[in-house]
Amino acid sequence: MHELRLVGTLVIFAGTLVLVLVRPRRWSEACWPVLGATAMIASRLVTPAQALDMVWASRNALLFLLALLLLAALLEVSGFFEWAALQAGHRARGDGRRLFRNVFVLGAFVTCVLSLDTTAVMLTPIVVAFVKRLRLPARPFVIASAFVANVASLALPISNLTNLIFADAFGISFGRFALSMLAPQLVAVVVTYALLRWRFHAELPPVFAPEELAPPASVIPDRRYFRVAIVVLGFVLVAYFAARAIHVEPYVVAFGGVVVLGGYGVRRRRVDLATVRDISWGLFPLVIGLFVVVRGVENLGVVAIAADWVASVPRHSLLRVLVAAGASGAAANVMNNLPATLVASSVLQAAGAESSGVYGALLGLNIGPTILPTGSLATLLVLDVARKKGEPVSGVEVAKTGVWLTPIVLFASAVAFALVDG
Repeated sequence: MHELRLVGTLVIFAGTLVLVLVRPRRWSEACWPVLGATAMIASRLVTPAQALDMVWASRNALLFLLALLLLAALLEVSGFFEWAALQAGHRARGDGRRLFRNVFVLGAFVTCVLSLDTTAVMLTPIVVAFVKRLRLPARPFVIASAFVANVASLALPISNLTNLIFADAFGISFGRFALSMLAPQLVAVVVTYALLRWRFHAELPPVFAPEELAPPASVIPDRRYFRVAIVVLGFVLVAYFAARAIHVEPYVVAFGGVVVLGGYGVRRRRVDLATVRDISWGLFPLVIGLFVVVRGVENLGVVAIAADWVASVPRHSLLRVLVAAGASGAAANVMNNLPATLVASSVLQAAGAESSGVYGALLGLNIGPTILPTGSLATLLVLDVARKKGEPVSGVEVAKTGVWLTPIVLFASAVAFALVDG
């Protein structure tokens, strides 16, 4: 009976991940985790009560994700992303290498304050479009978008769903998270940019024709709404840091920004039902389905085994950070970073891990998935967007860069954290 339970759980788990990544018949990624969760419950590998407990325990992260998606959609209506991309283009002043730097920095900013999925879905198509217009090679910019979307997601809890899950599970405040991740985030971004700049130095043209780009102001449909959007975004970011001090969950702050900006957008007739309809609603069944599927794996007892191994690693040391980062990064590439995050969270809680283990795992879950394109949904989204825009870049190209770049960036970031934390 135990063998059947083991085989059944692993088959459903592996099958779900493969189907999410392969997407047969181009069905939405969300279909397969829902089917996997249904199979887990129908096979009694997960009880309905356990499934509900998983969802309830992650409610803050899910609500935050919803608020971020809504806020990003309202910002897109204002023309913010296209305006920012055109600013990056014009400020390059005809220098192709400076343009690469500006796009990378813009991607890092958007990822930090609005999440890696926003960079993948909203910023990438704009960058690809104007790179095509300038008749520049798109491959360096597409690959840079895929890497910066993951690597720059360490900065804040809102930058990545993995961060939200960990911050919620371990009670990490917004300010403490940002302060702890400041050094490794800066190192990760700088090292990644330097390595990518070296990697593509021969493909980046020294000059381009900036007059081919539209003026940034031309893409702002409503100046008043645009200005209000910028102000609301600024207030929301500042309020995140104060929220925990007054015992307010960060998602409440985000929803406050959504209400203010959305209300003003409706008044200015810039926001309607289409704005809400175009949100990536499929993320929610995908995430919830994976929660349930991973719970089935946890029921096998693997968490207790892994927790014993984690507990045996020396505490408060660079070794501890490197082991946590390496193990979680490897897991993220094998099973995708979201299910890896759920498993890692349970393992670290069971092991009673301290900050070096928790933050080390986060380094691996954010930076590590860039070895294989299947390690992160954001990478897959970037490649899919580029393909739809007529600039296909294969996953093999990403892997050829990631296999050497990722370990360097992960090691440098882990050392930066250990030096600051120690």
